[in-house]
Amino acid sequence: MRLSPFDSWAWAAFDAQAMSHLLRGRYEEACRAAYKSVQANPAHSITYVQLAAALAKLGRLDEAKAAAARVIELQPPFRYSRQFAGVNCAPGLAEALGSALRAAGLPE
Repeated sequence: MRLSPFDSWAWAAFDAQAMSHLLRGRYEEACRAAYKSVQANPAHSITYVQLAAALAKLGRLDEAKAAAARVIELQPPFRYSRQFAGVNCAPGLAEALGSALRAAGLPE
């Protein structure tokens, strides 16, 4: 973040970058942005969801499962199907992300 590296909301910009990279299939870049986001705000569970999906897509399942465990630690009732329904996720995207999140061990 060039303009404000110490902004207390920088995590949100990194979170948005992570989602953008994830949607474009740029999984390494998604991981980098998600790691920056969780470093800035380790309590934001949804960034860990994105991280788990990107890591699973890269085949880094141990790391993906660790990120998924953090999601459940932060938000015990989390179910990705409810998350997708809550944001009106497109069916194709929900299936692509859902398969990665299933591989990471997050409950449907």
